[in-house]
Amino acid sequence: MKNRKIWKYSGIFLVATGILHTIVAIALGKEAFLKIIQDGLYNVASLDYTRAFAIWFFICGIFIILLGQVLHHYIKKEQKPAPLSFGYSLLIFTIFGCVVEPGSGFWLFLPQALIIILANKNTSR
Repeated sequence: MKNRKIWKYSGIFLVATGILHTIVAIALGKEAFLKIIQDGLYNVASLDYTRAFAIWFFICGIFIILLGQVLHHYIKKEQKPAPLSFGYSLLIFTIFGCVVEPGSGFWLFLPQALIIILANKNTSR
């Protein structure tokens, strides 16, 4: 079977995960975001946990997108998989997230972590 080098898309997969996360954040936090905008943005979430949750959910999605872009740039520039340490770190992050919140989307990171780990194992031969 031809080696498809799926690891070359690791950054894109992470960007897609971040986009999905951000869309869900907006959908679930729609009411909170409307109130935030109505109240003028500044210091509107410090004591309101619903608003704070919506903001952090959104920000985490944006951060995942940014991380995916950096990873994609690295892969294109170096022409090699993301570092093995990143794959294992992502795996540990994923396992922890799936344990504490099994009904969440943390499981989306599992194939991404495994792709990075296996790509490093296959390229080191």
